[in-house]
Amino acid sequence: MGAQCSSVANLNSNEHLFQLCGSTPMTANDPTWNQLFSFNLQIPLSSLENHEVIEGTAQLFQLLESNNQATRNTSALLRVFLSRATELKASAQCDKIFIWQTCNALFIVRVIFSHWIRLEKEAVLIKKFSFQEENSCESLLENLAVQLVEILVDVPLKEETALLHRESVQTLMLLLFVAASSYLINNKSIIFKCLMHGPGALHAGLLTRTLLQHYCQQQSVPVRWLRKPEQGGSIVLGLASKFVIFVYLAGLWSLISRNSSTAESVDAVSDFASQSLLLLLVLTNHCSTEKNWSNPYRQALLSFTDSQVSPVHPSACFRLDYSVLYSTLCDRLGDERTTLLLYMLLHQHQQFRNYVYTHADIQRMVIALLQELFNGDDQGSHHLYMSLIILLLLSEDEGFNSNIHNVVVRNPLWYTDRVLNEISLGGLAVLVIARTIQRNIVKASDKYLHTNCLATLANMAAHFRRLHPYTCQRLVSLLCTLNKRRIRVVQQIKSDVKGDSATGASREELEQDLSILEEVLRMLLEILNAAFTHQLGCNQNLIYSVLHKREVLDVLRRQPAFQDIVANLDTVSNYFNNRISQLNEPGVNEILQSIQLGCVDFPKDQLKKFPELKFRYVEEDQPEEFFIPYVWSMVQSTSALCWSNDEITMGMNNETK
Repeated sequence: MGAQCSSVANLNSNEHLFQLCGSTPMTANDPTWNQLFSFNLQIPLSSLENHEVIEGTAQLFQLLESNNQATRNTSALLRVFLSRATELKASAQCDKIFIWQTCNALFIVRVIFSHWIRLEKEAVLIKKFSFQEENSCESLLENLAVQLVEILVDVPLKEETALLHRESVQTLMLLLFVAASSYLINNKSIIFKCLMHGPGALHAGLLTRTLLQHYCQQQSVPVRWLRKPEQGGSIVLGLASKFVIFVYLAGLWSLISRNSSTAESVDAVSDFASQSLLLLLVLTNHCSTEKNWSNPYRQALLSFTDSQVSPVHPSACFRLDYSVLYSTLCDRLGDERTTLLLYMLLHQHQQFRNYVYTHADIQRMVIALLQELFNGDDQGSHHLYMSLIILLLLSEDEGFNSNIHNVVVRNPLWYTDRVLNEISLGGLAVLVIARTIQRNIVKASDKYLHTNCLATLANMAAHFRRLHPYTCQRLVSLLCTLNKRRIRVVQQIKSDVKGDSATGASREELEQDLSILEEVLRMLLEILNAAFTHQLGCNQNLIYSVLHKREVLDVLRRQPAFQDIVANLDTVSNYFNNRISQLNEPGVNEILQSIQLGCVDFPKDQLKKFPELKFRYVEEDQPEEFFIPYVWSMVQSTSALCWSNDEITMGMNNETK
């Protein structure tokens, strides 16, 4: 890619690249390296452009592959880069040309590495990138991983070094993909071993803090042509393409290329921040359950303390301003990478979780989560689950459940089912969650989703206060809808027994549907019961809605599975219905006033006591089986790298042999 190279079309005619790929060995002191690293190439701004670079070097790579075992030129290339990286870290005064050439060297390494990782296992790559002396074999690939970490934590991020930081993040992501492939197959990975408890782990806390800071700061990083500094100005961040990875839960990995262009903008405001977050998620979600390995990046992420609070907690690996992180998270909950980060912090970082519980601006986070639930049809299912689980985690705190009914939300424009001029945050949460259950029952029958929805409502039920009339209407309508669906399934089962079923569903499927519906109905009845038991005097609208649809209780009362819980609701319904029946042609206001007065004299001792509804979220026994594929699916859709489908599939087949 020498100095005259300005486009992908010129790659195959570049003399310096031919020398690297040819049959003549190059030493680490060869002067050709400076010429090789002094190229001007338009930065790939999309997966398509990056794919063109990979395709444009395919013939050169074949030549390199045939000669490298004899020449070891790739090892020499890597040693040159490692030497330059060491010098760069040691001196903050390195000139721009040196930084520019070092970044170009890493770009060449990444392109070569992108070819090889499709075809080889980790152990083979370790051997390819090794430097053998008389009685030792130095693993250059492990050294590369360490150097990339040290570049990110030791080299200041500024205009001249931004592209180098970006290339370091991308190359480290490639290394981690190879490591993850090996780790999933046999729980062994040389690179992970190096990064988790080898030399690469020495800066784990610093790297975690650095990546989290990049995410929080959302720095604006310019995107321009990569040119020699005196020709085109300072070297700035610019490589942007799509690295596509999809991982199946069973451990079978398949990668597909993704063609999506990056906007031709002068500034990529949050691109580097999002890539930093991706790298952080990859680092923290592997090796999280190993008995013999501890993940220092995960430990650092789940223990840092608030820089605005003293004294410093002794277990804290670093300090960060919680308010800045909280604000960044709230602003970007439409991004599933952010949602996963928030989930990890709320689930396992007790100090940050306490901060969120007591934060005055909880409305900001909850509304963002509710908006994601409302637009669930437009989101990936994992993103929907993560948003819902975060609400479940929040609902585990009684202070949260109480406080959200004191926050007033005015005219949420994103809620398009009807105009809501004024509604409490708690009422809005109940409304959106009930809507999610109803949509799920009709469209998907996803038991996992509605179980978490019901658990969240159950945690909140004892704190329901002054619910909006529309919220109460939708909650009771959900009860009616579920009951009608239950009756229909029962009829289908009876028809199936007689042999005249026309649904096409098997008896086993129908019985499973019935079991799910009865479970949801039971839980919904318990939620209504908890609201009446603990907050009867604050739920006139909910009482009114139950009275308006009290015929559904008549139907459910006849079902053994619901009789005990319906008895309590009957007590409430009969008491207030008797009071209202004494009124002379009452309107809505008169009925509500009668309900309000009746709450004072209601005989609460007539209500049967049921166990308190309290649910806590618990991860599965093997969380990595979900989170590792999920993280790599996000790498697939949002990272800045790209691989071709056929070659990647070949590489994954090699991994499973």
